[in-house]
Amino acid sequence: MRIVGHSLLIFSVQLGLGVSDLSGSERVIESRIPIGFLQEVSNSVRVQHQSELLNPPVAGRFVPQNGAARISKRKAIFMSMLLPGLGERSVGSYRSAKLFYSSESSLWFSLFIFQKRKEWKREDYQTYAAARAGVNNEGKNDQFYSDVSNFSDVDEFNAAIRRSREPESVYNGADERWSWGTEEERLKFKSLKLESDNAGQNIKRIIGAMLVNRIFSVMNTIYRYNKLESPATLSLDIGNFTELSLTAKF
Repeated sequence: MRIVGHSLLIFSVQLGLGVSDLSGSERVIESRIPIGFLQEVSNSVRVQHQSELLNPPVAGRFVPQNGAARISKRKAIFMSMLLPGLGERSVGSYRSAKLFYSSESSLWFSLFIFQKRKEWKREDYQTYAAARAGVNNEGKNDQFYSDVSNFSDVDEFNAAIRRSREPESVYNGADERWSWGTEEERLKFKSLKLESDNAGQNIKRIIGAMLVNRIFSVMNTIYRYNKLESPATLSLDIGNFTELSLTAKF
């Protein structure tokens, strides 16, 4: 603004003054307009310049920014699927990342506990069946132990199978025989096997919860990414002073 004011003053002087050489180094300035008018113009420019310094003009504009440009959306989603919380952290949502880290850690800890419980209970009921019913545990599947828990001996089981017209399902091998001494022993075995089965069901539930946790993490990552992708920034240019910026996230 100072340069513009000086230029206007010089331009006004050039319009109002004529210069002619009279002799040698002597110069006579001939005025074409009144001197008072030139003084008024000069004073007006000076006052306007001082006013702008005291009250600088303010200009506002919105500048789009890309707050999530440091990572692609696809990569952030993949990170959330790999480990819930990683995607949130990659887009700067650290509080959400901590929540997903905590939930995922709890799920993994629970999975470890129930897996161990299932293995321990399986060892318990196999040992009990071998000791009380003469079961040979080598190569036996879960269905075999379910049949052992529901029938007092192999003959009772085979008779029930023949009545249901499924003779191919009978146990004929010497290593497939069992016989409980009392009903209480059979029920005790059934209880031990049920505890192992319940632990297995809890493992399936935890795996399902892990899947749900990843789905929620992916959805949250997409939401956070879109929220940071295009924030509106209000920039204020105040005269000759430093530019101020205000960012609003919607």
